[in-house]
Amino acid sequence: MQGKISPIFKLFEIQFREAKLAFSSLGKQFKGRKAIELEQKLIFLEIYIDLLSRIYFNEDKLKFQLFSPFRDLFKGLKKVKHIRMVLDQVRLYTVDQNMAFNTYIKSLESDKKKLYTEVYDLIVSTPFQIWDKLYDEAFHYSQGLKPLMINTATTQIINEELEYFNLEHKTKMDSKALKDIYEGLRVIIALENLRIESGFNSIFVVEVHEHMGGLRQSLLNWYQNHLFIQHLSFHLTDKENIAKKYLDLLSRLQANKKSYTQKVVEKCRFLFDRILD
Repeated sequence: MQGKISPIFKLFEIQFREAKLAFSSLGKQFKGRKAIELEQKLIFLEIYIDLLSRIYFNEDKLKFQLFSPFRDLFKGLKKVKHIRMVLDQVRLYTVDQNMAFNTYIKSLESDKKKLYTEVYDLIVSTPFQIWDKLYDEAFHYSQGLKPLMINTATTQIINEELEYFNLEHKTKMDSKALKDIYEGLRVIIALENLRIESGFNSIFVVEVHEHMGGLRQSLLNWYQNHLFIQHLSFHLTDKENIAKKYLDLLSRLQANKKSYTQKVVEKCRFLFDRILD
């Protein structure tokens, strides 16, 4: 399809150029903060490509074809984010409890160093041309887009997320459901921004978006604690003699998880009662 480039491409272009710059920087010197920045940019690029795939639904596997070269990189960057989350959490607990967890931190730092090396090697071995191809394809498929196409596609994706929320709303919200809700909110917020850029009103009013933002932050707190429990439990699995301070830490994390989960579920119910039929 040829024609005038869609206004929403501006958002893609901004995120794309920042992502490409971060990628280039990581190829020279790997830094965890920059890796997390790149991961966040790739999340938006994937959402945009998913939107295009909904518009060009007759082109089979369009999303897979356009984003698949970034899959391994995306997974590696996500692991970097996770291990940094756990490290940040254990250091906070170290200060809060005035207690050293040196053995565990040393193990985490060793894992982080190994992971950084693996992801760095992945970056330097990734052909730079995949960025040019992604940009060219996104530009091509962003030409001649009619506002109605964008409206229909964004509404379709948002409704799918809401259908999932409605399903979870009626059942017990387990860890997988809460994680999926966190990611679903991220998609909805990104698509709402695309709608506004395209000249449409957002589907949800400002008050609802404020509740979404608050829920996302609560879900992030829950998720960081959840990751911490998973990693610490795995670390202690093969230990014959576990120091009491680690058992106490795990017990406190599990208690916190109950508190975080209750708070998140309450916010989910409150929000979903307002946005779901």
